[in-house]
Amino acid sequence: MDIIRVIAICCFASVCCAQTGEENDAWHKKYDGKLSVQAFVLNTSNTFALNYGEDNLAIDLEPNKKTTLGLSVQYDIVAFSLGFAPLFFADNKDNGNSKMTSFGLDLFPGRFVQRLDYYYQRGISLNVDGGSVYLENLKTMKVGGSTAFVFNKRFSYRSIGLQNAKQLKSAGTFAPTLSYFYTEVNGKSQEGMGDKGYFVNVALTPTYYYNWVIAKDFMVSVGLGLGAGATFPEGGDTKILSQASALVGLGYNSERFFAGINSRAMASNHQASGNVAMDDTINYATAFVGYRFDAPKFLVKEKEKIEERLK
Repeated sequence: MDIIRVIAICCFASVCCAQTGEENDAWHKKYDGKLSVQAFVLNTSNTFALNYGEDNLAIDLEPNKKTTLGLSVQYDIVAFSLGFAPLFFADNKDNGNSKMTSFGLDLFPGRFVQRLDYYYQRGISLNVDGGSVYLENLKTMKVGGSTAFVFNKRFSYRSIGLQNAKQLKSAGTFAPTLSYFYTEVNGKSQEGMGDKGYFVNVALTPTYYYNWVIAKDFMVSVGLGLGAGATFPEGGDTKILSQASALVGLGYNSERFFAGINSRAMASNHQASGNVAMDDTINYATAFVGYRFDAPKFLVKEKEKIEERLK
């Protein structure tokens, strides 16, 4: 009996490169020298919807969602996390041999924010007019990422989701974001679904973020982006793509202890064929609690050796 299914050995790795002009100042503070340990609960998925305009019909492709419980460790430029899906979460019961694996990687060269993502899903429900059919062997895979540029040096994007930085005063920024994703829907192993197909989405999304410091150690973060681009389907004509993104976070961040919730979503819409439009949505939600320790001496020494070699 598979009591615990490992669904996410997430390289939620956060490689934070040296950032010119972003030393600790009156606006934000870094904790790169601390060893941070956090426990988190994570729920993420990639859903699709096909909308047949002339027939007034919508078909939703919804993966069998799971909730991950995990542990993350971060020191200076390296972070990793390990998660699994315990059965005491309601989402993880009766999942019909479904699988969900996600990886994420964040990079911060200068004022750029670089994110890479990978999603693999198996076991998807087709919901039509109130009815539902579960397709155990239908699979989807998405790989890609986004590149954003933060205009305001006073704004700390790292303080939103990585907890190795802290926004000291409220600040906002305009951050134009270029996103690019390859998406594959594979029905080869599912009876009646045919072969696999793919499409590539590229979009430029003007985005605005704001970190509101509501008290000494409390912060609310919001972000909203609206943009457009193009989708390149397999064997088809290029289509216009519209895209929207949103972020909401609430966090407590002291010198040692930190906790919070973070939710973000990205939704794309394009014509799939004829009068059929496709909605493609990525949802991500997490709650976390953690503590910062003084780094062990051997880690500090190894870090100093690496820094010396890079000079």
